[in-house]
Amino acid sequence: MDKRTLIFVIALTLALFGVNTYFENRNQDSLKEWKAQNQAKLESKQKEVEADIRDNTASLADLPIVNLYQDAAATQFLTTGVLTEKSVLTLAWETDIPHTVFSRKQGSTDKPTELKLTFLPQGQNQLVIYQPGTLTPISVGLLPEFGVFNLQIITPSTQPDQPTSVTLGHYVDGHLSLPGQQLEQMKQSVNPEMRSKPFLPTNGLVLMNTSDGFQAVAVYQGRSRELQYLDEIAGLKTNLVKPLKQQAAKQSSEEKFYVLETPYQQLVFSNFGGALAEINLPFKSDTNTQSVVKEIEFDREMVSEHPYNAHFPSHPYFSPGDTEPQPEGKLGGYYPLIRRDLIQSKNRKSIKISPKFYALNIVSEYPEVAELVYEVKHFDNNSIVFEANQPHRRITKTFTLDPQDKQAPYILNLTVKIEGDSRGLWLSSGVPEVEWISGGIAPALKYRVTRNQKSEVENIDLPQDSLVVTSSHPDWIGNSNGFLGFILDATSTTDAGYRVQRVSGSLVPSRLVDIQSDNQRFKADDLPGYLAQLPLKASGGTMQFRIFAGPFADSILKQVDSTYSNPETGYNPDYVAAQTFHGWFAFISEPFAKFLFILMKFFYQITGSWAFSIILLTVALRVMMYPLNAWSSKSMVRMQQIGPEVAAIQEKYKKDPKQAQIEVMNLYRERGVNPVSGCLPMLIQMPFLIGMFDLLKSTFELRGASFIPGWIDNLAAPDVLFSWNTPIFFIGNEFHLLPVILGLVMFAQQRLMSPSVSPSELTDQQRQQRAMGSIMSVVFALMFYNFPSGLNIYWLSSMLLGILQQWWTNRQMKVPVKEVKMPVQPKITK
Repeated sequence: MDKRTLIFVIALTLALFGVNTYFENRNQDSLKEWKAQNQAKLESKQKEVEADIRDNTASLADLPIVNLYQDAAATQFLTTGVLTEKSVLTLAWETDIPHTVFSRKQGSTDKPTELKLTFLPQGQNQLVIYQPGTLTPISVGLLPEFGVFNLQIITPSTQPDQPTSVTLGHYVDGHLSLPGQQLEQMKQSVNPEMRSKPFLPTNGLVLMNTSDGFQAVAVYQGRSRELQYLDEIAGLKTNLVKPLKQQAAKQSSEEKFYVLETPYQQLVFSNFGGALAEINLPFKSDTNTQSVVKEIEFDREMVSEHPYNAHFPSHPYFSPGDTEPQPEGKLGGYYPLIRRDLIQSKNRKSIKISPKFYALNIVSEYPEVAELVYEVKHFDNNSIVFEANQPHRRITKTFTLDPQDKQAPYILNLTVKIEGDSRGLWLSSGVPEVEWISGGIAPALKYRVTRNQKSEVENIDLPQDSLVVTSSHPDWIGNSNGFLGFILDATSTTDAGYRVQRVSGSLVPSRLVDIQSDNQRFKADDLPGYLAQLPLKASGGTMQFRIFAGPFADSILKQVDSTYSNPETGYNPDYVAAQTFHGWFAFISEPFAKFLFILMKFFYQITGSWAFSIILLTVALRVMMYPLNAWSSKSMVRMQQIGPEVAAIQEKYKKDPKQAQIEVMNLYRERGVNPVSGCLPMLIQMPFLIGMFDLLKSTFELRGASFIPGWIDNLAAPDVLFSWNTPIFFIGNEFHLLPVILGLVMFAQQRLMSPSVSPSELTDQQRQQRAMGSIMSVVFALMFYNFPSGLNIYWLSSMLLGILQQWWTNRQMKVPVKEVKMPVQPKITK
């Protein structure tokens, strides 16, 4: 290596070493800065928690704490307890506790009160109750499932010189957290060498501030860190006292709810995300005739069996003009359009829906955007305005109800204003509640796009994860559960594209998981939901959206279309196209289904009953198809008439199948019979039949429509004659009578259409047809068992009319099938 090359290598090595040292020192400086910032955040958070504990922990002087003594002179101290009216609650401080004690308030010199043991403990550190006489009901605090409350956890003292311990607890939507435990963990994070102390290892009595002062609500189980609610303890009689008010454990991050209500919607807004946590649709009733949503069996069962999940709204809420939240909503009377927070009945804990799944929330790849805490800037009977600020942007969301004179039901308007960075933001639809249709779920996603001044509505395949499309610019996007849902319509300019996302049912559980939960009829993981999202303008500014949130009823959607159509420009939002027809061949049957729906609505206007309109529509279809059906029926009768002759030919030429086939075809030609003539009418009718199937499984108007009260209460669901507790495989725990009747009628129809002769006189083909008919009767009964009752009524009516038509055809031909006799084997020559 020459000198010049050596100098170059040394210089390059020194340069690389210098660069590496520079960046390493720079990284070290950045790391130190990051650690310092993180340390400062932890210390700041620690101070917040310390302030929270200091400000919200009640003093002993404010709590109803009493001392318990073994003697009337109050010289032999036993333990401390909680006074509620004349009763004293404490925890068993030893295995053998006295049956008589004397109580006196701490710091008092009054004469102690004699008390008797009235509630025996189940073990050490378990609940003990002393009262002046026999066991009488005690007043305990009612701890709501939803809300934010401060709790005081009292650990009784067993030493006279040891003060009673008071520990602060935060009860948020059914979940208990201990700020003291959080503080210990923070201290250990700040100083890893410090050993963390065990926090509240023993049991304690839990108090809550109520309208009657501090009241006991539960026993804290230190080992499991769970609450044992006093009103659920066997053998203990209680009187529930409501809390004084909802308390903010953390004022800055408390979730609050605001309600706007119309005859069509109850809109429950959250300050988390400035979005809709609930959209509840009132049922049609004598007092609300404008609504078209009807109550069904699931709604009634939620109210009777699971009332804790049937309040609307489910949280304490503010109405316009309120200064304090209203404690709870109305029991029943609404349909939850979107999935919302649920209470687990067994342990009274809530399943909280994340704000990123709230309807009309603004989301991005950064989770904190969906969880922004908005400030309410304006709130009246017709509008609410939210505002959130970040270092690089300000978001203002204005929700307004449509004016009454527009007559556009289920419509909400949203104005979004972005000041600052608006890149990567999406407006999300929310996750619709599940509708159980024909034994399964039927979610649907659609969008409308305008190309070359021509609008088209296209289906979106349900994604397995997330799907982003940037190649099209949708006018609107729809997200429904088959009967009800959303339409997000951007009425001002937005960026191109859309996004749809599958959401696990465990993240957004449906209310159906409560139905027959002991038998796990509906599992959360089997009920996924879907989100539909539209992008906001990357350049920011003001964007306008019109949102339809309600039933996909034909009359409602047409009314909305009519309201917003513009004859001068030819604009029509075409929301009616968001309706979905469920079926394997919907792409073929949809035009026929729409035609049949027009006829069904016509018959409904005449009869006022959807069940009778189905029957009349069936009659109309039979009349329309009569020539084809008659041709098919006559052909079948002729085939049965020459059946014995065909059998004789097959018997004669059984060793020469080819010649037998030739002779049979000659016989068909002589008698003018076409063996495939019965198939052609069926092929022609098939689109109408499939269209009828899809129509009756997809028509919102049939949802909740009753025919025979107590038996057929919902034409969009199976009929229920009676039910039982333990489910049976496939059948479930409900008996559906219509499919059984359908199977019996189908069996009778098959018998009518086959020769009425002794089994020994039947040909092999006729025996096969009769056996196949019997099997198909059972198959159809099973197949239709979980189908909607409206569909069963149609098929049953159609078969009864078919039997009548077959009888008439047989009579017209004057050769009834039952009179066909097996003739003597004819003489046939080659």
